[in-house]
Amino acid sequence: MSMEKTISIDRVVDAFLVLAGESALAEGRVLCSTATETLESWLDRSKDVASGQGSLNYAAACMAFYRYTLKNAGDATNIKAGDITVRDDSKNTVGYAKSLMDDAIKSVEHLLKCKRFAFVKTEVC
Repeated sequence: MSMEKTISIDRVVDAFLVLAGESALAEGRVLCSTATETLESWLDRSKDVASGQGSLNYAAACMAFYRYTLKNAGDATNIKAGDITVRDDSKNTVGYAKSLMDDAIKSVEHLLKCKRFAFVKTEVC
């Protein structure tokens, strides 16, 4: 049984390229596909998910961008050689990508299956 796809991989890739740049296309297509599949599996199909298609596409793109940024974050530290300084801003970039993803996921959270765990009742025997 195949489920109808709500999230458009082509639109996810387009949004991803806006965030990461055209040079990221080769790596990005795989990451966008994975992010799309992940977000599709989180959807609560009892809700009108089609109404949030644009936001879902963007959320998947942000997820792919975050994963792309994590993958490409270097382990380099700040280097100074004479008058030249090379600064590693990968931690800032990863933080920015994570904030984008968190914000995008939050905007579609009402369309997702509940992932929270809560104790409803406890008994002592």
